[in-house]
This record gives sequence, C-alpha cells and structure tokens, in this order.
Amino acid sequence: MSCIHYKFRNNSKHDTIQFDGSYITVGEIKQAILGQKKMGKAPDFTLQIINAQTQEAYNDDNQLIPRNADVTVKRIPTGNKVSKSQLAAQSQSLDMYKMSNTPRPLAVTMVTNYIIIV
Repeated sequence: MSCIHYKFRNNSKHDTIQFDGSYITVGEIKQAILGQKKMGKAPDFTLQIINAQTQEAYNDDNQLIPRNADVTVKRIPTGNKVSKSQLAAQSQSLDMYKMSNTPRPLAVTMVTNYIIIV
C-alpha cells in the first residue's frame, strides 16, 4: 500500500492518503482530501496541491505524484458565493432599518462579484 503525506498550509499536523500503485493523480488527491476532511461534494473553494520540497504547484489534475511524496494543500476560494458572515451583516443592517421608522437610505454595496442594492 502506497501513501501521500499532506498538510494544510496553516496546520503543522500531517495526514496521510493511502492508495494502490506507484503514482496518484492530483485530481484523486483532491477528491481524497475532500472526503477525508468531510468538506462536501461541491465546495465554494478549490484545492491547490504544492510539492512541499520544491514549492512547485501542481496545476493539472492529471499530473502524477509518486508515492511517499510530501505535499502542502492550500484552499483557494472560487469567489462565486457570498459567505455566511457577509449575508449575516447584510441581514442585520436591514433589520435595523425595519425596527426604526427612519427612511432607509439607498446604498450600493459590493460583495465579492455581486452588487447588492439595499
């Protein structure tokens, strides 16, 4: 049984992915990490796999990584979803105007790739 050792950039603890064969593709590593860490099937981020020794990023999902390699994983947001904290802040500001009798000002707020007119 072969394995790959990985860790997230901000974590000091290494985890292991076990597989059969001498090589594993970058795409298979990403799927295994998502499953092992229970990150969901359609996350709002993508994983970047980086060789821990050379700091070379593996950009192609079909690229082969040899067994016993040590890689670093970085989460990169896709930018197409609004975070829960951003939605909560928008909701709170709307609730404040509903509770007061003052007229609500017209404001344009930029949230990632979306323009929300409040």
